[in-house]
Amino acid sequence: MWRDNLDSSIKEHFEDMINNVSKEKGAYKNAKNPTQAQLWCAIAILSKNISDLELKIKKLEKGSKKIENKNLKKQLEKL
Repeated sequence: MWRDNLDSSIKEHFEDMINNVSKEKGAYKNAKNPTQAQLWCAIAILSKNISDLELKIKKLEKGSKKIENKNLKKQLEKL
């Protein structure tokens, strides 16, 4: 099978994506073109993952700025 020839660095990610997309089978199996709908499901999953990561990054950046502001305030108080 072609999947067996995937590079090992992406194989695990591929299998995870297959598992995640298969959870949406009820949606894409009834589509006019199930194969295309399955691909759109995969794209939607990737888009959601990216969005989730962007939110996490923003939260981390806010937390980091708060820490920087506290450190700056402490340093200014020492002057």
